[in-house]
Amino acid sequence: MDLPLVLAQPREAVLAEMRAVVADRPLPIYAMARYALGWIEADGGPRSDPAGKGIRPALAVLAGRAIDPSDAAGRRALAGAAAVEFVHNFSLVHDDIQDRDDERHHRPTVWRVWGEAQAINVGDSLRELAQSALSRAREAGASAGTVLAAADTLNRCTMEMIEGQYLDLDFESRRAVGADDYLTMVERKTGALLGCSLALGALLAGGDRGVAARLEHAGRCLGLAFQIRDDVLGIWGDSSATGKSSDNDIRRRKKSFPIVHALEQTAAPEHAALARVYAAHDGAPVGDEDVRAVTSALDALDARAASERAAGAHYDGFLAALADCGLRAEGRAALEEAGRFIVRREH
Repeated sequence: MDLPLVLAQPREAVLAEMRAVVADRPLPIYAMARYALGWIEADGGPRSDPAGKGIRPALAVLAGRAIDPSDAAGRRALAGAAAVEFVHNFSLVHDDIQDRDDERHHRPTVWRVWGEAQAINVGDSLRELAQSALSRAREAGASAGTVLAAADTLNRCTMEMIEGQYLDLDFESRRAVGADDYLTMVERKTGALLGCSLALGALLAGGDRGVAARLEHAGRCLGLAFQIRDDVLGIWGDSSATGKSSDNDIRRRKKSFPIVHALEQTAAPEHAALARVYAAHDGAPVGDEDVRAVTSALDALDARAASERAAGAHYDGFLAALADCGLRAEGRAALEEAGRFIVRREH
C-alpha cells in the first residue's frame, strides 16, 4: 500500500493494541470481527496484509506526538487510536449491509459471508470493543478524568457519524439536495470521526481540551476534503485499486459531491439527462444507458475538476486550523503530510 511513512509507521503498534483488546475472546463472533478487520480469512486462516489504510488511528498517533513525543504519551494515544479504528470498522460493516456492497478491499463483505443478522452483531461488537480499547488508556497512565473526556468525545462523534449515515441514505430518495445539505451530512459522516481521531490523540497525550477542540475542527475540515476525494474516486477511480465498482454510487443514485454540483447547474443542457436519472423514486434500477448518461453529463459539466477544487479548499481549511493549535513544528509537519496524501490518494 503506497502510504507515506507518517501514516504507515504507526500501523504495527496500532494493530498490536487492537489485537490485545480482542485477545482471549473465543466465541466465533470475534473471528468474524477479525475477518472484518482484515486480520484473517473467512476460513480462519491468517492474512498477511491487514486490509485498510489505517488513516484514522494514524492521525490519533500523530496528534499525540504533536503534543508530546514521549513514549509514555504515545502509549496513551494508542488506546485512542485503537478505539477510533474499531468504531470506523463498525461503521463499514453496517454500511456494507445498507449499501448492498458485495466486496470491500477485494474480499466478500461480512454480510455476504455470514448473512445480514450476524453482520449486524459483528458491527455492534466492534463498536463495544472501542470502549474496551479506550479504557486501556488508564493502564497506560491516563487519568480517569482524561479517559472520561476522551470517551465523551468518542461517543459524541460516533453519534454524529451515525447521523451522517442516516442523512446520506435519506438523500438517495430526496429530490432536492444542495451543496450545503451535502456538506452538513459529510461533516457528520466523515468529518466527525477524523476530528475525533485528532482530538483523542491530543487529549490522551496530555493536551488540554481547548487544543483538542481546535484539532477536532481541523479534522472535520480534513474530513470534508477526504469525502469529496472519495466521491471522485467512487465515480472516476480505478476499481482494481479502490476495491469497489466504479459505477455503484451512480446505480444507487447516491448524491455525492460531483452529482450535487452538477445538479445545481440547472441552466446547462446536460442537466436534464442527469435530473431524469436522479429524479426517479419508484425503485427502478439504474441501467447501463443511465450510467453512461450520468457520466457523460458529469464530464460535460466539469464536475470532477469542481470536486477537486472543493477538496483542495477544505484541505486549506485544515492547514489553517492546524496553524492555530500551537503544535510542535515537527508534529504539525507530519499532520500536514498526512493530509496531503488524503486529498491526493488514488484509492
